[in-house]
Amino acid sequence: MKKLLFLPCLFVFFTSCEKNLDCQNPNAAQKQDSSSTASSGCTSSTTDTSPDSTDGPGPTTDPGPVSGGDVPPEALVFDAKFQLFNFQTEDEAKVDKAIELIKKVVGSQEFKDKVLNFSYNGKKQFVDNNGLTNEQIYQTLLDGKEELLPEKDHEMDLELELYYSRSSTVGYTTPGELRIYMNTKFFYYYTPSEVAGNLFHEWTHKLGFDHDANYSVSRDYSVPYGLGYLMRDLSEKYKNE
Repeated sequence: MKKLLFLPCLFVFFTSCEKNLDCQNPNAAQKQDSSSTASSGCTSSTTDTSPDSTDGPGPTTDPGPVSGGDVPPEALVFDAKFQLFNFQTEDEAKVDKAIELIKKVVGSQEFKDKVLNFSYNGKKQFVDNNGLTNEQIYQTLLDGKEELLPEKDHEMDLELELYYSRSSTVGYTTPGELRIYMNTKFFYYYTPSEVAGNLFHEWTHKLGFDHDANYSVSRDYSVPYGLGYLMRDLSEKYKNE
């Protein structure tokens, strides 16, 4: 089933490292494996979405995502264009929600602040950052310039395909194509926030960012993992806003 969806402009990672974001990246493909034992809290800048048993009922004081301010115009118009393959109606709805969350997050002041202040080893930096500063990485995201579609269009250009495998691979992509393959073994029980993190992680590969094939603590601070976790957590935080 092939369907072309164009989403309108709106304001805008993965589940825990044990489950969702452990993608391996051999020369031929970039894969996401659920077998890693990494912690889901990659940096102090991410939001812990696990329930706290000490929290009682009561009104929230969280103002939600703040858009505008010194957020660049490109963040506020950030969009997505994608094609879906082998998706059923209910699967498409989950992707739609995930994309809306991504746009809401990208358009927020909090996302900008967390990307610019992302740190590793006491320094504001990502691992495997292609020699770019945090500011340059943030701008790269807003540009939306994929290696295979080198135009600054401020959008995610994607092809998404569902497949099934009994393996622990959550999903994968290859350098020579836009398509991202998502394993239904995991996709079917993902929340939209988790799908948002998954997609954002894989999309950063399309922007040219990579990470170690095997698990290490530093890999959690790479651009794909760090931003994937951040997108997942902020999507969960803002999902009802």
